[in-house]
Amino acid sequence: MSILIRKNLHKVRFAIRSSLTHHFYVSHIHPYSSSLTSIDRTPNQHSFTVNYLINSCGFPLEKAITASKYNNFETPEKPDRVIAFLFNHGFTKTQALNVIRKVPQVIVSNPEKTLLPKLEFFKSKGVSSTDVVKILSTTPKLLIRSLDNQIIPSFELFKNLIGSEEKTLSVIKRSARPLSVDLDSRMTPNVEILREFNVPDVNIAYLLKNHPRVFTPSERFRQTVEEVKRMGFNPLRVTFVLAIYVLNSLSKPVWEKKIEVYKKWGLSQDEILVAFGKYPLFMMVSEDKITRVMDFFVNKMGLESLFVSKRPPLLSLSFEKRIVPRCFVYQALQAKGLIRGTNISLSTMLKSPETLFIRKVVNLAKEEAPELLKLYKKKLAIAR
Repeated sequence: MSILIRKNLHKVRFAIRSSLTHHFYVSHIHPYSSSLTSIDRTPNQHSFTVNYLINSCGFPLEKAITASKYNNFETPEKPDRVIAFLFNHGFTKTQALNVIRKVPQVIVSNPEKTLLPKLEFFKSKGVSSTDVVKILSTTPKLLIRSLDNQIIPSFELFKNLIGSEEKTLSVIKRSARPLSVDLDSRMTPNVEILREFNVPDVNIAYLLKNHPRVFTPSERFRQTVEEVKRMGFNPLRVTFVLAIYVLNSLSKPVWEKKIEVYKKWGLSQDEILVAFGKYPLFMMVSEDKITRVMDFFVNKMGLESLFVSKRPPLLSLSFEKRIVPRCFVYQALQAKGLIRGTNISLSTMLKSPETLFIRKVVNLAKEEAPELLKLYKKKLAIAR
């Protein structure tokens, strides 16, 4: 008997590792689960749920133990049905197991009553089956949210902010996180606070779309909004909501530490705050990157610190893939006396899209510096 069990275990483990059809997977998961029952009965072994989550769903031991406290089951029927349901509705094995690992509650849900209505809701809006799988794979919390009390009201609120269902669906296909934000305690009250401060709906939608986690409980959120207002930000501009995001994301000690890093490069408090006012994400850059970028511009390029603080978006550019290669081009053109011929500044070089940079800068100098494009691509290759 023990030999037979070991053979069954071996076969099922092989089946799980292989990219076979869902029918094969589901038909072989029962023998495996049955064998786990015998393992569960042996002394000093983990529960059936823990073993199932580890061996059938790829959970690490610690996470499986934690998940089992809230999603306990003693037979494989319920989790097998959930996995089969996901396979039958277009989820790949990787997608299905990732959903379960991210939201373990899914494994004990009722597929027809809990999961299916969510798929049908998105399909009723004209979302393709492929996109529905993508939405629910990237935002699996939606599968355990209430359709009537959370998803539909959130969708309608978001649609109201954006202005059309078509645009709303386009946004949700890229990121459905706004639909998972708690509607009653966070989304609706905080939207009303922003409207109270005359923030345009389009900017509220921008904040919700890109930074939904900023929607904290309303009392704290109001304090952040009031602070941003006191700092002089214009509620009508998108920088207002970006500043809310930054202040909400950074603790006071972290904020002050970044201020000190900028000061080490000769910037005053006022100059730092002016840069923050122009581009709030200036303060979201890591301390390490601030140091690397400032060191490069000041010590390698021979520029003043104000060059960066007056152009704060430069801090958000990729150091290896954008700043270094393009500054290399700038220096090469400068050495050949061709900078004036390009009629383009260093900051414009750095900010330009790749195709525009190649056309306006590199190709314009190809007669005087034919090797420039080759060298630029070599620098990019090294960065990658």
